[in-house]
Amino acid sequence: MPVGTDWELVPGLAVRQLELSCRTAWVRCVNGDLARRYGISDRNPAGDYWKKVPGSANWFTVTPEDELWAVTPIGGLSRRLTKLLPQAPSRPASCGPALGGEDVEDEWELI
Repeated sequence: MPVGTDWELVPGLAVRQLELSCRTAWVRCVNGDLARRYGISDRNPAGDYWKKVPGSANWFTVTPEDELWAVTPIGGLSRRLTKLLPQAPSRPASCGPALGGEDVEDEWELI
């Protein structure tokens, strides 16, 4: 069982909220922007960099499969629309279908 021994600062953003899926970390910045952490792995648990997601939110949550739900600044409920990318046969999914890639066009759906 892993036992924490210290804290490692993950630089790049000032955040108010952290949500975790099976594969990555998501944050809501102090200005309401949302961002995803890329490069997280067993060998690199802090990941490499943050990439902002279009739009902003007062609050959000993420499912284990990286589906984002958000409360918009005007009080609406939105769900992030994403494309599923085919998974490479040599890499089994630990938690569900593979999502990702920086060229994925994502949109928000107002509920």
